[in-house]
Amino acid sequence: MLEAGSSAAVLGASGFIGSAIARALEHRGTACARYTRAEPFMIDGQLAPELQSADVVFWLVSSIRPATSDAADRATADQSALQLLLDRLAERPRSPRVVAVSSGGTVYDTATRPPYHEASPTRGANAYGEAMLAVEQLLRDRAPDHVVLRASNAYGPGQPARRGQGVIAHWIDSIRREEPIRLIGDPEIRRDYLFIDDLVDALLRSAFVPGAPAVVNIGSGVGTSLRELSEELRDVVGGLVEMEAAPARSFDAPSTWLDVSLAASTLGWHPSTDLHSGLAATWKAAIAADR
Repeated sequence: MLEAGSSAAVLGASGFIGSAIARALEHRGTACARYTRAEPFMIDGQLAPELQSADVVFWLVSSIRPATSDAADRATADQSALQLLLDRLAERPRSPRVVAVSSGGTVYDTATRPPYHEASPTRGANAYGEAMLAVEQLLRDRAPDHVVLRASNAYGPGQPARRGQGVIAHWIDSIRREEPIRLIGDPEIRRDYLFIDDLVDALLRSAFVPGAPAVVNIGSGVGTSLRELSEELRDVVGGLVEMEAAPARSFDAPSTWLDVSLAASTLGWHPSTDLHSGLAATWKAAIAADR
C-alpha cells in the first residue's frame, strides 16, 4: 500500500476511474496532483512541477471508447502523449512507478475460451483493444517499474452514461428517465462487472507493493449474462423495468470474463462487492442525485 509521505499524480483525473482514485488518495492523506485536459501534465514540453517528484503516476488517459469512430487518430494521439511522458520521466534521477488501466474485456483473443488469465493469448477485439495493447507495449518498453491493470467493466456511483461505455450506467439512466432499457445483442453474452471501489483498491495496492506483477487482471472473476444483469437490476430498483432489444454492434466482443487469481496471490486483492450490492449502491447514488 502507499507509504507515509508518498506522493502521487493522476493523469486523467476528471474521468470516472481517475476521479475515484484521486479522491481515495486524498482521503488517505496522500499528496495527489490531478491532471486533466484543462490542467495538462506537460508545460512547454516539460513535466508539470508535481510530476517531477511523484512516487507513483497513474495513467488513466484515453480519448477513445469502443464506439469511437475516429479511434485510430485518437489512439495515436494518446500514445504520443504517453511516449512523451515516459521520455520525461526517464530524465528524473529516480523513475516513479507507472500504474495504468488497460482493458480486460477487449485485449484477449476471443478465439480461446474464458476465463482469461494473464498468459492467455492477446488480440485486440476492436480498435479500443488494439489501442490498449499498444499502451501496454509502450510501458513494457519504456517504464522499468510499471503495473498494468487489465480491468473488466467498471461501474458504480458517478459513472456517466456516455456513448460506448458502461451498460449499467446507461440502464440506470434510462430507468431514472422512465425509458426502456436497451439490451443490445445476444442476452446470453457474458461480461465481467467490477465495482469501482474494488478497482480503486487494486490501484492503491498496485502502487507500492514490492514485486507487483507487470500485468494483472482485475475483475469480479464471474461472467454475468446481459439477461442476468437485467434481472438483478430489476430486483434492485424494485419495479417493472421495460426492455427493448437491439442488434449487436460491430465492435461488441463475445463473452469475456477474467481469472483474478494472480491479483490475489501477488497483491492480496480480492473483489469484495458482489453484483447485487454494487448495483444497489449505484442505484441509491443515482436516486440521491435526482433530489
